[in-house]
Amino acid sequence: MKKILFITLLTAFVLSSCTDETAGVSHIVSYPVVKLKGDAALTLLVNGTYTDAGFTATKGTTDLSSSVKVTGAVDPTKTGIYTITYSVTDADGYSASARRYVGVITAAAAALDISGTYRRNAGALGYAIVKKTSYPGLYTNNNPGGATADGTSTAAGGVSVTNIVIYMFQTDATVVSAPSQSSTAGEFACTGGVYDATGASPLYKWVCVNSGYGTSVRTFIKQ
Repeated sequence: MKKILFITLLTAFVLSSCTDETAGVSHIVSYPVVKLKGDAALTLLVNGTYTDAGFTATKGTTDLSSSVKVTGAVDPTKTGIYTITYSVTDADGYSASARRYVGVITAAAAALDISGTYRRNAGALGYAIVKKTSYPGLYTNNNPGGATADGTSTAAGGVSVTNIVIYMFQTDATVVSAPSQSSTAGEFACTGGVYDATGASPLYKWVCVNSGYGTSVRTFIKQ
């Protein structure tokens, strides 16, 4: 009887040891990553030549570049902003993507520099800083909707939002816009944009396309 009990306890110990040995095992999951070669945003003059800088796609140490699907194309003969999307899905169903924005602009737009500090003329009266990049006609805008952090006007002590940084293109002397792109406020675009330098102070106006903003035209005057 003692022998049977001993064998039973020994078996239970061995089984329990095997279970403990595997209980802490973890599995490393790798996700695909798409990286652009060259700049994520750029411009070229109308009727110029565009050559894509390329991309890489990896999952851990595995090269997935040959599986990347590229959508979108640039027509250098027509002004506008073109979005090229590079996407890949691995064997496990995980996906990744990246976008490149190419602005085809006129010589008139390339000759201008609209950078500076602008203030919205209504609503929260928030400030936006438009910064020039190394490409003519391409800027960054850190507050495209002219919002304030606390919802009150800057005249009443509100502080402008400064972290919704998006790409802003000027494709012609009087045309500005922002293609749909990722931001700290989610997907963000600005459409129907107009730049006007004929008045006492230059201004631009556009409609923000974002779930947190309405559909009204927002006007910004250079300070």
